[in-house]
Amino acid sequence: MADSMRNIYSLSKFLLLALLLFSSIALSASFDCGKASTEVERQICSSPSLSVMDEKLSEVFKPLKNRRAFQVIESDWLESERNSCESTECLEDAYVRQIRFLTPISVTPRPTQKDIKLLAGDKAYTQFDRSWKVIELAWLPNEKGVLERFIISAETISGMLHVIVFEGHFDAAMIAYRGNLYEYVDHNDRPIVHAIAKDIGFDGALRLGANDEGKRFSGILDGSFYYRQQISKNQLRGMVYKLGSKLPPAESSLLFQQWPNADENAVSGLTFGWGGEYGKLQAYYSHTPGYETVAPVGQPEVGWNIYNPIWSKSRPVFYFKNGDETIWRANVADKTLTKIAAASDKDMIQNPTPIDINGREAVVFLDGYTLKMAIAPD
Repeated sequence: MADSMRNIYSLSKFLLLALLLFSSIALSASFDCGKASTEVERQICSSPSLSVMDEKLSEVFKPLKNRRAFQVIESDWLESERNSCESTECLEDAYVRQIRFLTPISVTPRPTQKDIKLLAGDKAYTQFDRSWKVIELAWLPNEKGVLERFIISAETISGMLHVIVFEGHFDAAMIAYRGNLYEYVDHNDRPIVHAIAKDIGFDGALRLGANDEGKRFSGILDGSFYYRQQISKNQLRGMVYKLGSKLPPAESSLLFQQWPNADENAVSGLTFGWGGEYGKLQAYYSHTPGYETVAPVGQPEVGWNIYNPIWSKSRPVFYFKNGDETIWRANVADKTLTKIAAASDKDMIQNPTPIDINGREAVVFLDGYTLKMAIAPD
């Protein structure tokens, strides 16, 4: 299996190199070789194949250069991969991987529930521990009095990522959350976060912040974020904010309502069985009887303490937290379970929310008061 994967990678690398050389033979490096100042830059300029690959990488990066996440990805790649190479072969491998990673991907049509088969017998999903690329997007203001924070919505619109985050505390007198709403836009010419509204009573879900939050009363629709603002115990009003506008929210007669994250976009039903302190996760389908084991008790971690999942809109995949420390991804089509991200230090992970970035599968989440994104590798 390992040999066949290496052969496939070698073939893809050869084909990409051939395509670059024969289609772009007249191209040179993307930078001025007369000003090459490092050994790696001089090596690129002296190699026709590397010069062409550098130009190709510049070409695929161009439409992404105004997105902060990809600026971070490219900067990290230059420092940790390309500039650490000491041979032409190492540099070619690094360029092949980065060109492939930055090239847009077409998302395949999502299979219907009837296309997904029940895993037979006593088998469980194949498990992997494969961390995705994790990028720090922004730090929330973390103002005085903030006790809780949640990602409310996240969506990619015209290629640009928008994330809505709430920071605040539960106001017992009002019986509602009070705090600030922020928007993060993944664009390099904007402030990191924009305050949509401050010190408001926010009504975002039936049980905001709960494991099962119930119906949601805030979300993104047609490029705008709708929410309900609580004025008093008995008074609420609908509000709307045009994403990316930085304009004050306006009152709206349209009231947003959506199913819980655990049900929205669901392909299968899930059960959390109990076996001692921790339980196992099982899936079932309406078109066929029986259950399949997604996560057995005690494997691969010490135990499962599974929080309600969130389903992808575009893939037969759901994501969930195990405790507050790790994010897992389960694919009900290919029957795989993968640990994709972990909390840093003693912080807590909150609200893993699936998105698509440049056609790639990704998840935004809070790690303490830091907004992060994990993006799938090849």
